[in-house]
Amino acid sequence: MSASKPVSSSLQLFVPLVDFLGKILGPKTEVVLQNVRDFSHSVVAIANGNLSGRTIGSPATDLVLRIWRNHEYDQHNYLTHYAGYTIQGHPVVSSTLFVRNSRGRVIGFLCINFDSSAFRQASKELRRASAYLDALGLADPAAVLNDDTAASEESDAETGTGQSTREVLSVNTDEVVTHNIAEFAAELGIPPARMNRQERLQLITRLDGSGVFLVKGSVDTVARALGISSPSVYRYLHTIRNAAANPDQSTPARPAQL
Repeated sequence: MSASKPVSSSLQLFVPLVDFLGKILGPKTEVVLQNVRDFSHSVVAIANGNLSGRTIGSPATDLVLRIWRNHEYDQHNYLTHYAGYTIQGHPVVSSTLFVRNSRGRVIGFLCINFDSSAFRQASKELRRASAYLDALGLADPAAVLNDDTAASEESDAETGTGQSTREVLSVNTDEVVTHNIAEFAAELGIPPARMNRQERLQLITRLDGSGVFLVKGSVDTVARALGISSPSVYRYLHTIRNAAANPDQSTPARPAQL
């Protein structure tokens, strides 16, 4: 396990747990402890980090940023069996515990990411074998039914049925920001550099809601992607946040010279 520079005494208690879980769960399971003091260097302890390529000092994930920005930890103590992806697109099954101190305040996130690819492949091979036996008339109907049930349960675990939760395990801050820009720009159907003022406003609103601007340097990255200046991004944010703070104003002030 890799461990970071000293963290708060409350969070420090969980650092040995990362190593413990990493040893028990094995090399196909990454265990990560993230703090909330610096989202640009959020990872303070990690075991089996080769799964995602992350190390001590890697940034918070897009999911952690969104949870923190929108206070979603007020509604839950943990999330389980949701879809995670490395930055290369490799799927994992993820779960996250919201770590709280004695006052109930969230001070970190304990995340477990399981590479289930070997199990998925084995399941596919078993289903092929079952189909072959069925074709020969040798399959046990009860076994076929059980296999179908297992396939359904596997799908639930992979996708986090009933949740829209997904997470990208980014290695550095640029990846966190550019991934979110690309994802939201794809939803709008317009390349960032070709967006007009209203489209930029929509994009920056989505980025702000996702917690991207909690990451240091994110304003500069967004500015480069949109082909505008960093002060312009700050003016968009000022407009967005003013409108959110004063919802009764039907027509928020338009940013000048953006």
